[in-house]
Amino acid sequence: MPRFVMFVRASVDSEGDVKPDPEDFEKMSSYNSSLVDAGILRFGEGLLSSSHDSYRITFHNSEPPTVLPGPFPYNELVCGMWVIKVKDATEALSWARKCPFKNGDRIELRRIAELEDFGDAVSPEVREKEAKMRGIVAELAKGE
Repeated sequence: MPRFVMFVRASVDSEGDVKPDPEDFEKMSSYNSSLVDAGILRFGEGLLSSSHDSYRITFHNSEPPTVLPGPFPYNELVCGMWVIKVKDATEALSWARKCPFKNGDRIELRRIAELEDFGDAVSPEVREKEAKMRGIVAELAKGE
């Protein structure tokens, strides 16, 4: 089953540190519960505005990376995300449409790349190494 990430696009409010209305928080909590109850939620978090410990790192061929501190324009940002595991894009879209957002809020839905998507470009050695790392990461996540 494929995994999808639903990016919540930033807004003037999210970048302005506007606190959500308690009723909106309740609606989002109910939505998150429905994702959990359906057994499809793998991860979900919100992000602070880009004025809080945010950096943009740009890489150059032979020079050190350039680091630019936030804040950044809201239309270039995400402010949260969910990772869901569903049978296909149609099901992912169905869940994204149920999000209790207000007029103008946006979600960007993207399928997460799996090693299988890259075919022969990924050697058996790299596949084995990736599998080991995923196991370690899963164990680390249990400790949080």
